[in-house]
Amino acid sequence: MKFVAGDLLDFPNGINRIAHSCNTHNTMGAGIAQSIKSHFPYAWQADCIAHQNKKNTLGSFSFGWADIDSGECQKGVYNLYTQSTIGMGREVNYEAFYEALSKSKENMEAFQIQSGEEIVLGLPFGISCGLAGGNWKIILAMIEDIFHNSIVKVLIVELINKRHLHETRNLITEFN
Repeated sequence: MKFVAGDLLDFPNGINRIAHSCNTHNTMGAGIAQSIKSHFPYAWQADCIAHQNKKNTLGSFSFGWADIDSGECQKGVYNLYTQSTIGMGREVNYEAFYEALSKSKENMEAFQIQSGEEIVLGLPFGISCGLAGGNWKIILAMIEDIFHNSIVKVLIVELINKRHLHETRNLITEFN
C-alpha cells in the first residue's frame, strides 16, 4: 500500500479500480460519491440497480465500469455500502466498511486470477472519514488488514487542489 497525490477520478498511477463509500439510500449526493455519480454514469447505474433489487445492503457493494478505454484494460468503480444513515456525526458503520471492502477485494482477486490483468485499487485518502465521520486510524487499520498479502495493489490517493498546486509552483519559481 502506498500514498500518492492526485485526482482519484483521473485513475492516476496505473489505478484501474476505484472504491468509495456510499450510503444505502441511492443518493450519491455529496462528497466524492457525488463526483463519481456525475463522472461515471455506469457506477451510478450500478447503485440504482442495486437499490431497485434491494442489494445495496450494509456490507455489500455494487460495481460499474468507468467507461474509459485506456487501450490496456478497463477501469471500474466499486460502490461500498457502508452507511445506512445520512446526517451529522459518525455515519459509517465500521463492520459494514470492513465487510464491503473485503468482498470487493475478493472480487478483484478473482478477476485478476481469471484475467491475468493486474488490479491496482485507488482509495480516496480519508475514505469514510469526511462526511461519514469515521476515524482515519481505524479505517486505515482495516484497509491494511484486508489487503495484507493480497495480490491487489492499493494506492491511497490524496486530492491536491490544482489551484493550490499552481500557486505553490509560482511561489517556488519566484524564490528560485
